[in-house]
Amino acid sequence: MIMVSRILVPHDGTEMSDRALSKATEFAKAMKSEMVIVHIVDSRFVPPSATLGFISDRTSLEGAKTELVRILKSGAEQMLKEKMAKVKADGISVDFILGVGSPAEEIVTIARSTGSDLIVMGSRQLSKAGLGTLGSVARKVSETADCPVMIIR
Repeated sequence: MIMVSRILVPHDGTEMSDRALSKATEFAKAMKSEMVIVHIVDSRFVPPSATLGFISDRTSLEGAKTELVRILKSGAEQMLKEKMAKVKADGISVDFILGVGSPAEEIVTIARSTGSDLIVMGSRQLSKAGLGTLGSVARKVSETADCPVMIIR
């Protein structure tokens, strides 16, 4: 049997991520594993129009983008703390990491740096025909991670 001491759970605030967190919690309890919940703010897709409300005489477009990313991170941190509290209530040692960048790349990098043995993540079904095409982040993570990746739908 494979021993899993640390489970990484990427969470983007969706129901699919909640399902993955629930499944990861089950595994962590059964295997006495630690968990790390991760959220990545994808700064590449902060639309320029979204930053307009943050521009003033003293801020540039880049400064406005930085401020918007800071606000997004603050909201994500609150969400992660709530998820973490639920996992802790189940007696599991858990931490969270909040990153900025390309989600798939950051998830794989964080999995390596934390020594995660398993990634458990949700995925959207992109195919209208129900053929089970993976979401792009889940696909990239499953192709590039050094550890097993369990995808929950």
